[in-house]
Amino acid sequence: MKKTILKICSAAAFIVGLGATNAFSADDLKFTVLTQTGIDNTFWQTIKRGMDDACEDYQVDCQMLFTSENGNLQMHLQNLETTIGQDVDGIATVIVDDNLYDEAIARAAEKGIPLITINVDDTEGADGNSRLAFIGQDLFQAGYEVAKGLLVGMDKSQPQHVLLGLARPGESWAEDRIGGARLYLDEAIADGWNLTHETIDSANDISVTGQRICQYILGNRKTTAVVGSAFWFAGAGECLRDMGVKPGEIHMGGFDLVPILLDEMKLGYVDLTIDQQPYLQGYLPIQQLYFINKFGLSAFDVNTGKALIRPEDVGSVEKYSAMGVR
Repeated sequence: MKKTILKICSAAAFIVGLGATNAFSADDLKFTVLTQTGIDNTFWQTIKRGMDDACEDYQVDCQMLFTSENGNLQMHLQNLETTIGQDVDGIATVIVDDNLYDEAIARAAEKGIPLITINVDDTEGADGNSRLAFIGQDLFQAGYEVAKGLLVGMDKSQPQHVLLGLARPGESWAEDRIGGARLYLDEAIADGWNLTHETIDSANDISVTGQRICQYILGNRKTTAVVGSAFWFAGAGECLRDMGVKPGEIHMGGFDLVPILLDEMKLGYVDLTIDQQPYLQGYLPIQQLYFINKFGLSAFDVNTGKALIRPEDVGSVEKYSAMGVR
């Protein structure tokens, strides 16, 4: 049975390896999955679980390359360029900047290395660069649905102020989600809601994001709702309790099914989240790359979903989250 390799990369070289792989012959397939996040990113561990399972199912050798810290795009680019130079049989990667990766991805195409984007795509899709397909969520639409879902539990006749937490300003995944939320809120205003909203840089760290949200609320007591562009907004639950905010006083919503978010949902501080099924974002690219190499089949886009999860749904999804597949 083939094993997968988990590595963290520096800008120059692979610096940490976990796990092992069997010796493989020249005709074995080797795939690499790359992200711009650190190994401590809980969400990406679910993507890795999907990758691991697919690599075992299809008996291929795989590795996932993290950066040493969340959001280090230059390190991610260097990892991608290094991987292309290794002549692997397939690559899956995020595109979080519309211009940064274009030359590297074009070089992969010139070398005949099939490359699929996962989780985050070029905002222009296939017109933006030469990747073969995208497997992931419609990020803009998902942000729209979060804002829409939050307002369901709020009073249209009362003043509402929504804080939009932009985790990584300038990165397309965060901009798209908050852009979608902002569009729905503007539509609500046009529909007669007495509503205002403001966007801040909320960072991409549980404790930092929590503190930034709480500091904002301390200075803006009219705040009635928070939309986070990922799962880090759930870190605000602890400091909101310290501030004396009761469950339901401030409505919060965002993305993914990581443990801290589900815990805050059970405590009443998170109203909803969206499941984009990261397991599929790890499993399906390996499956597609396998079929491309073995049978010459074409890659195809997959929208992995925007299912709204509310407190009453926690019991049905929590066990799968604990298993690392939701």
